[in-house]
Amino acid sequence: MIVGMRAAVLIKQVPDLRAGSVAMRPDGTIDRGSAPSIVNPADLHALEAALQLADEVVAISMGPAAAEEALRDALAYGAAEAHLVTDRAFAGSDTWATANILAAAIECTGPFDLVLCGLSAIDGETGQVGPQIAERLDWPQVTGCEHLDLGEDQTLVVRRVVEGGYETLTVPVPALVTIAETGFTPHYPTLPRRRRAATAPIDRIDADALGLAADRVGLAASPTKVAHMEGVPLPSVETRWVGSDLSYDELARILQAASSSGTARATGHDGGTPDDPVDADETTARIWVVCELVDGELGAVSAQLLSEARELSGDLGGSVAAFVAGCGLDRARDDAARFGADLVVVADDERLGPYATLPHTRVLADALARFRPDVALLGATSTGRDLAPRVAARLDTGLAADCTDLSITSWQRRGEDFPNLLHQIRPAMGSSVLATCVCPRTRPQMATVRPGVFSAIEAPRRSRVEVISVDLDPGDLRVAVQERTVRPADASLSDAPIIVAGGAGCSAGSWHLIEELAGALEGRVAASRAAVEAGLAPRGVQVGQTGTTVEPELYLACGISGSFQHVVGMRAAKTVVAINRDPEAAIFRYAHYGIVADVADAVPALSEALRST
Repeated sequence: MIVGMRAAVLIKQVPDLRAGSVAMRPDGTIDRGSAPSIVNPADLHALEAALQLADEVVAISMGPAAAEEALRDALAYGAAEAHLVTDRAFAGSDTWATANILAAAIECTGPFDLVLCGLSAIDGETGQVGPQIAERLDWPQVTGCEHLDLGEDQTLVVRRVVEGGYETLTVPVPALVTIAETGFTPHYPTLPRRRRAATAPIDRIDADALGLAADRVGLAASPTKVAHMEGVPLPSVETRWVGSDLSYDELARILQAASSSGTARATGHDGGTPDDPVDADETTARIWVVCELVDGELGAVSAQLLSEARELSGDLGGSVAAFVAGCGLDRARDDAARFGADLVVVADDERLGPYATLPHTRVLADALARFRPDVALLGATSTGRDLAPRVAARLDTGLAADCTDLSITSWQRRGEDFPNLLHQIRPAMGSSVLATCVCPRTRPQMATVRPGVFSAIEAPRRSRVEVISVDLDPGDLRVAVQERTVRPADASLSDAPIIVAGGAGCSAGSWHLIEELAGALEGRVAASRAAVEAGLAPRGVQVGQTGTTVEPELYLACGISGSFQHVVGMRAAKTVVAINRDPEAAIFRYAHYGIVADVADAVPALSEALRST
């Protein structure tokens, strides 16, 4: 029990993307005024968590004067006081600079036992600010928390969402925790509270009060720059209808053809004997892939990134290194060589398994500082999104999150030429915008990359192995992993070529139909947020803005309405089949094939057609 707990909640005002995508200005920048503003939804869940746990809750927001509206919402929900961090000097800050500012504001308004914020904001969707603040404060962190309790001896017991399941941790305070939008449902404010909040004082904190140097805040100081932005409208396709355009049998034959091509998608192999590495040492390995382990083997996203790194190295020059940290790494080391690593940097220590943020931050940051590669790539997984921001903050370098494409090319800015930069392309604003980010002045250039956007191609190398020492401080072991529960089938959802997803139109009595159809197509089961919240499926299989982004060959949306938040998670599917009893459901705008029927009727009919075809 923590007596007298004082918590800070970080509140961000964002465009309401659920009302539609924001507009682009002629110069390629975002017109934030084109959509109404709201409190970032995940931050409301963080606020609810704080109100349940702490004796006093303080709301802090960084932004222009208009952000006072978001803070008044926080006061109406139950926060005791509010602070607006605002100054023209802060304009244009990237996540690194924003973390510097907010960490200073936390120290200015503290002390606090706990800092909470949403896992990510719906505008940028980086999930970087929380871990970077934790690094600045030298606090432990937990990202993607769904459940939080007070433990014994000044500790928190935290359950965080990981691919295909959950992880339970014990964390000493003070600590920073980011809350997933799926946890701690907000209790909406009463009218009297709203009236009090409307006139409550809001403290303003400027740059002078924080005492930060000019090279730590604002656009000029930010290591990550946005080189280009372009709007990406959601797709709208011509739908063919079962019943008028084609029969169930005809659709079944189409799905079987798509299913065959999808399941045939496999890891490539160029054959031949392993190639010798090309001067593969710490000075020439210019691109590093930070590898994830799954049951002691190289994770799928790491194999994909090694293959992409080999492609990028052709433009950048130099060789490719794989960084592998954990315990018992022989299989992972061999896998890294199989997928093209010229150099494998190994940190093998029992204290590095299972994954925990602080020790892995220590060994990775130390290795990057020592070897000084130009580029460091990580998977945009629960692990990569947890680790990369903290490491980038420790190294004072830039980071682009959740990238969907990478390239090496030059960039010009104000008459200055920056050759051979990593161009990091990532979606933002609910995937309605593609932003191209660069990191011109700091190294390494860091990026997390979505699983499944690149292919894993075997290119065996006779890799050079560099074993590094693991030097940890006692503080690096503050957080203990108590339990990890993962369903392996769910963990590969982002790579699945065939997905059958159920939504609010399903019920406990019909969910087995979704599973049976997925089995008939040799696909994976997924769910909308509504289905997850109804208890029909685990959080790990949720597709959408607050879940997993998928790019299958075939996506069957069963009883899913087609909200913006869901569509942005499956928009890249090659073929979409939608089943919904409402002929006006939004999902049909994105479906190549549509069935207007109840799931309980349509799915058995489709399954029967598949069996008889």
